[in-house]
Amino acid sequence: MGGFDKPIIQTSNPNKKEHAGIVRNRTIFYGVVVDINDDTDGGRIKVRVPELDNVSTATDDLPWSYPLLPKFFHVYPQIDEYVRIFIEDNKFTQRSRFWLGSIISQPQKIGLDTQFTALSTTNLPLVNPERAPSTYPDAEGVFPLKTDVAIVGKVNTDVILRINEVHIRAGKHENDNILKLNTENPATIDMVFEPLDGNSNNYYSNTVIQSDKIAIISHTGNPNFKAANLSPEDRTRIFESGHPVARADVLVEALEVIRLALLNHIHGYSGIIADKNDIIKKLEDVQFEQIMQKNIVIN
Repeated sequence: MGGFDKPIIQTSNPNKKEHAGIVRNRTIFYGVVVDINDDTDGGRIKVRVPELDNVSTATDDLPWSYPLLPKFFHVYPQIDEYVRIFIEDNKFTQRSRFWLGSIISQPQKIGLDTQFTALSTTNLPLVNPERAPSTYPDAEGVFPLKTDVAIVGKVNTDVILRINEVHIRAGKHENDNILKLNTENPATIDMVFEPLDGNSNNYYSNTVIQSDKIAIISHTGNPNFKAANLSPEDRTRIFESGHPVARADVLVEALEVIRLALLNHIHGYSGIIADKNDIIKKLEDVQFEQIMQKNIVIN
């Protein structure tokens, strides 16, 4: 017997016993997403609900389901994912349907949780849940903590709001393994407000940006770059044509060597190159290429 065939009525209190003679009208159902194309961009989708819709009903003839989430939060389910359908009036089940989803059973299923596994952690499971990601040591740090507030993207991104911390991440887990934290090259912005020298009465803010390459671009800079909808080719041009930033400490050290060489060089007489004293030799050894940080560019 499939999960949908089980005579289970959802109520606001699943532990409350039913009294004889009282019939509860079900208003929440599970349905499979079959179409998300809406020419109004209003968030309407087509969902097939086994208990309410005939299997032979064409997709175009299914009623619209309207989003419960406000437009301030943008998320659409994918085809073949499950959503919860709320019926405004169970006397008219073909109108006033509202959807909430996608139903994702476990964090590692965030990219796509099909109709065969999505209900595994509900009261209508078709299969058992998979092993919890928190039991994989390599997965530590991939998923938000239970104390976090987070927005999790479908593929390898998230925004985590923690106590006095904000973390924005892309490439948080290894590209081919959602259960292994990427410790090599994630792109992250970490903003933290924390005690200074352990003094709980004296807080300071710090921001750490990490990535293989970083560009800081002005719209009026030189060279000028595209301002929106950057393609991979646009980003390549930025890193190839942008100006590498200088490592200030290395630059100052080189300038100090140059200054000392100018002040202390000695010529035997006019037209003869300066004597190769220690400071001139040090000047010859300066590696000006080290001044540039080629993976951080500006314009």
